[in-house]
Amino acid sequence: MIRIKLNLFFILFLFASLYTGYINQSITIFLSVLLHEIGHTIIAKGLAIQVEEIELFPFGGVAKMEDITKYGGFMEAFIALAGPVVSGTIGLICALFAKNNAFFAMTAQFNFILFIFNMLPALPMDGGRILRNILLHHMSYKQATKAMVVSGRLIAIALVLYNVIIIYRGSTSFAFVITAIFIYLGCYKEMKFCSYYYLLNKNNYKKNHGGKRRLKTRVINVYEDTLVRFAANQFSPGTVCIVHVLNTSGSVIRVLSEADIMDAFLKYGYDSRMGQIKK
Repeated sequence: MIRIKLNLFFILFLFASLYTGYINQSITIFLSVLLHEIGHTIIAKGLAIQVEEIELFPFGGVAKMEDITKYGGFMEAFIALAGPVVSGTIGLICALFAKNNAFFAMTAQFNFILFIFNMLPALPMDGGRILRNILLHHMSYKQATKAMVVSGRLIAIALVLYNVIIIYRGSTSFAFVITAIFIYLGCYKEMKFCSYYYLLNKNNYKKNHGGKRRLKTRVINVYEDTLVRFAANQFSPGTVCIVHVLNTSGSVIRVLSEADIMDAFLKYGYDSRMGQIKK
């Protein structure tokens, strides 16, 4: 049984809608966001991913599941895309009946808004996850996450400024401010934990699918006094990294695998040095 949880920001968003007299809109928002997240859940279940909880936020939500970054490939992108596809489909269907029906017109409008917001290139929105998954095949997990975090913060600032403008023009809605705060805090969380998420999942996809026989190999050159995190931050599900430890003259004295780096992280800590890793 999957739990459904209302996030504080979503509750505030609903109360704001109720306060301004939009009861029907509040119900539409709840059902639309729920169906959006069910879309994620159906695809995740189809890919044999364990889903534990659906948490609803303004203009979207989170289907809490096992860490899918460990599987590599485009699995995260497929799951992330499912929600916007559901919202877009609902919007299109309702638009067909919206001409003489206020409910269908309202439902179509909100689902199109839900689709657009979730496709923004920012974490933790679906668009940010999709784009990060694509970037992982060209850069490290941390670099891809950082790019989406920067994008998310800029979008959050833009939403706040836009909300200030519409309030100045007479609106009473704080929906964009609430959404901006959610995006900004989500970006902070993603950036803070991105390296730990990747290290701790042990990258099971590479172990279960033949490792470097099927994935691109990349060499990382480090020295004995280089921090372990320098190498770890360059790992990504789309490539297999081989770490060459060099001496002061530039000769390779040790070759380490990603598993060696991850084990060192767990044994010595994230700020340990490459020279501490013995084989």
